[in-house]
Amino acid sequence: MRLCLYHFTEMNKSFLNFKASIFLREKRGRVIFMPKAHCSHCQEDHKYTTKTELIKEYKGFEVNIEEQIAVCSNCNQEIFVHEIDWDNLNRLYTKYREMAEIIPPDKIVKFREKYNISQRELVAILDWGKMTINRYENGAIPSSSHNDMLKIIISNEMLFKDKIEEAFKKSRINKKTYSKTQEQFEHSIKDMMKDLCTRSLLHKESEFNGFRKFSIERLINLIGYLADKVDLYKTSLNKYLWYIDFENFRRHVRSITGVQYMKYTHGPVIEDFKYNDILNLFDEKFYIVEKEQDYNTITNIISKKNYDLSLFKEEEIIVINDVIEKFKTKSCNEISNFSHEENGWLKTKEKDLISYDYAESIKVQFGH
Repeated sequence: MRLCLYHFTEMNKSFLNFKASIFLREKRGRVIFMPKAHCSHCQEDHKYTTKTELIKEYKGFEVNIEEQIAVCSNCNQEIFVHEIDWDNLNRLYTKYREMAEIIPPDKIVKFREKYNISQRELVAILDWGKMTINRYENGAIPSSSHNDMLKIIISNEMLFKDKIEEAFKKSRINKKTYSKTQEQFEHSIKDMMKDLCTRSLLHKESEFNGFRKFSIERLINLIGYLADKVDLYKTSLNKYLWYIDFENFRRHVRSITGVQYMKYTHGPVIEDFKYNDILNLFDEKFYIVEKEQDYNTITNIISKKNYDLSLFKEEEIIVINDVIEKFKTKSCNEISNFSHEENGWLKTKEKDLISYDYAESIKVQFGH
């Protein structure tokens, strides 16, 4: 194999920005004519051509990569040209990475960016050499042990968290680095919990979700809008949502949010009390304020006024506004009492799902 096998990250940085356009690509069969290059045999610059040879194997893998070799047009000896060697190495390493399951540079970069840490901070956490990550991100092939470790910490957040704890205790990283990684872990955990919450509310379309697949975007934007239009509390939220979904089903044979509701003491609520997770995890469109009142904790929902009504059809917005208009002057207890008169609540067992079929018999009159 004639390919120069030193790491291309050690090449002059100017070649990292090399543009293929400098090649004079005049193809004649398998020969391509190039600009001049220095020939160590002739000890002067000459034009050169390239010939093609096959690299069958590299580090135990059958790669079958074609490499281009520069040949001096004066003495017909092989000469070294940085640009050509760079291209050969790039193609070889790309194929080898794929076959040997070597972590690609861009994945390391994205991992660092996720935790907002520098190359030096990452090597400090892993207790590696100062320039190790820099070399890997610039294309060098990681050692087998380093490659395995990088794949593990990228796929296993808790293991990476342990590595950070160890690095902080041994003073390899400072408080600032430690704090920003912990903040990112909190965000990651929250994102995971949000995903779990959303998944738990997803069901096949049926009579229990109003024949609409659950949409978290529709739900949180609807809550943001409701909180902007009425004095909204956790106790009244479920009733507003239930009446909106069931009234829309009554008029248009489909719910608005795709939420499944169950019967509970004070009226219909989102299945498995998931409204608690929704209020605590999804704060993009609203936030909550808790206060003590008569030895009870009252949860007030405040809109951020950034809801997106374009998610809803005009006919759906009419239903939403009709329900708001009906209940906006009513207390939580009054709205709860209305729901207790509905067949959907009366004829369903405690904690069972309420069928949208009961929408046809809703007693409260909206939009009249």
